[in-house]
Amino acid sequence: MIKQKKNIIIGAGFSAAITKLYLGKFSRIFSLQNDLIIKKSNLIRRKEIECNKLFAKKSYSYGTLNYILKNSILHDRLTLSGNSSVWGGKIDLTDINHKDQFFFKKNNFFFKKLSYDETGTISNNKNIYQIQNYQNKILQITDLPIKINNGYLLSFIIKKKKIFLRIKDNYDNKFRVIKADKLFLCVGSIQLLDLLYRSKYINHRDKIEFTESKHEFKLKYVYSKFEKKGTTVRYHISRAIGHYLGIQFYSFILKIFKFIPICIDQIFYYKKQKLKLKIHNKSVIEILSDKKNNRFGNSIHYCNLKINNIKINKFLSRISSNIVGIGMSFIDQKKPGPISNEIILDAKMKCKNL
Repeated sequence: MIKQKKNIIIGAGFSAAITKLYLGKFSRIFSLQNDLIIKKSNLIRRKEIECNKLFAKKSYSYGTLNYILKNSILHDRLTLSGNSSVWGGKIDLTDINHKDQFFFKKNNFFFKKLSYDETGTISNNKNIYQIQNYQNKILQITDLPIKINNGYLLSFIIKKKKIFLRIKDNYDNKFRVIKADKLFLCVGSIQLLDLLYRSKYINHRDKIEFTESKHEFKLKYVYSKFEKKGTTVRYHISRAIGHYLGIQFYSFILKIFKFIPICIDQIFYYKKQKLKLKIHNKSVIEILSDKKNNRFGNSIHYCNLKINNIKINKFLSRISSNIVGIGMSFIDQKKPGPISNEIILDAKMKCKNL
């Protein structure tokens, strides 16, 4: 019998869940489930990059690197479900075939067509849907049939093509070591940089770059024509307020205000913009970003991470061919709008090519 390789997934959000579903039972997923584990460590809290909403589960940013940002916005949600506990749940099904859609439906994904009545949103792309759970709420990772092990990855080292993970899962200063044949990094951008820094694969003076579609919000009349310069998701004003507050379903109370003929257009343009950073001692410092109305990071879809001008997928492969990255950092988004569909396609390719 051929021995099954030991696949370890690190992450708590959408990317980690998709990876787990594709890899199946021959993989284990680790994510921090108790803040006390790291509150009692020597990691620092970074309030300036925390992303919380009034009615969503609170999350705190703990890590190694401090962030000094002037015109850009970066977010870190170090919690179970990650960004999926505050996201809009949008997905472009254009390139997701029926077989894959059926696969996800078997795993509690429900694709709801956008409408003012059902989701409070519409789009100029008719193939954009909302991913919901069986209760008609925006899908969170906690809705899926996935077992998650508690633990925070402090660092990793490579010895004789094997990957050794230092994972903290208790309240003292000790950690345990887990050996992995393949390591799937499905963490957010901030936690990824922290991990690479602690593992000594990035250092002082290294340069970091992200890309995103130019993005802005515009106040509109509900029957206004869509702009042709990109992809628009139009939120009825009541749903926009609910989303801002972290209400993850189109509640009866929000629908009461459907008569108001005002909406908010979230526009993702084809034009791209970049954010450039550098590591200085233990800080990440902004050195170039777009300013004012087009502040980098507003979309929270920053992707195409480069380190010293090397794309992150190639950067990881140079460390080890057995390290795989899945998530926004590892995507060079081709089409403005939802990024969940591109994460799914990338995860499928990487998991099936093992």
